[in-house]
Amino acid sequence: MRVLRIVPWGIVTILVLTVTFSGVANALEAPPELSSIAYAVYDADYGYVVLEKNAYQRRSIASITKVMTLLVATELVEEGKLSLDAKVTASARAASREGTQINLKTGDIVTVEELLYATALQSANDAAVALAEYVAGTEEDFIKLMNNKAEALGLADTHYVDCTGLLSIFSNNFSTAFDQVRLLREALDHELLRSILGAPDYLLQSQDRRIKNSHPLLDVPGVEGGKTGATTPAGHTLITSCVRHEKRLIIVVLGARSREVRNDENEKLLEWAFGNLRTLISNEEVLTPVVIPDGVEHQVNAVLASEFAVVAATEADLKYGTDIEILPSLRAPVDRGDKVGELVVNRGGEEFVRLDLVAQQSTGLATWLRRIFNSLTRIFRGNG
Repeated sequence: MRVLRIVPWGIVTILVLTVTFSGVANALEAPPELSSIAYAVYDADYGYVVLEKNAYQRRSIASITKVMTLLVATELVEEGKLSLDAKVTASARAASREGTQINLKTGDIVTVEELLYATALQSANDAAVALAEYVAGTEEDFIKLMNNKAEALGLADTHYVDCTGLLSIFSNNFSTAFDQVRLLREALDHELLRSILGAPDYLLQSQDRRIKNSHPLLDVPGVEGGKTGATTPAGHTLITSCVRHEKRLIIVVLGARSREVRNDENEKLLEWAFGNLRTLISNEEVLTPVVIPDGVEHQVNAVLASEFAVVAATEADLKYGTDIEILPSLRAPVDRGDKVGELVVNRGGEEFVRLDLVAQQSTGLATWLRRIFNSLTRIFRGNG
């Protein structure tokens, strides 16, 4: 049921809708029971946690750490401060880094691009250290950049002491499931990093061989990529981004007891979440008419630019209130798809998300005589 009430608010009109959603077509599925120590399902479009377990607990995260390593370097590339073609000479320190490697030898020459792909796809520790040293001079100075970025992003429960994730919370190297889903959301806003994380393979020309992406869910429909990790203190970790029905969800699992469990539970959360995705307002539904006084068509329908859809764990998650705020002083011509306002969605008495309202049709620009007629019509109808 929707109860409409028009309230003047300064120069902006708010159309208030009280919305109750019940009796959804398909019953909601209960969340899966998982053994991993921590996990989070995150709506990357609206920026909220749908489902979690110990998501705010500081933990070792293993090689998921490298998402920040990649983000710091990628932003420097985008800013023109770092070239993908730049030649990097591997140091003895980089070549000797234990764990997963591409087997760099001291003095090997590789490009920044090769190091980015090796760090992302193979989780290569030697490549990550070589990249960090080239960017900042030393790994220690690169770590400062990582921690500065974490602070700038508001990742209050994240701290780095290496660029690989080999070190654990016992060395003050830690994060949370909550911080990591937000970090990957930021990383995916960068086209270069999105393409790297989602690449199925890459040719390392310096070694004349092709490396494959180690992310285990790349073949799952909609999966964009993410990052794997495993150390004894961290257990097995995996973060995954997936887009279906124009909705991006990010799932992270921390502290799984095996690689198989990690992969299985990450996929179970992904399928559960998209199975419980519900469209509450389509982008075809007319939410309010909007007057454009100087248009040939002096009224347009306001619709959502994209549908309002949420993942619901319970029926209570489907209950929202909405306000419509129309932009003041809209003038013709207004084209189909132009923004005319915002839908403010409220949940539990607090603002949940703002969604763009757009014109469903174009207005054109009326002649001066038509504009006068439109204005008089509005006055006589009491809308002036």
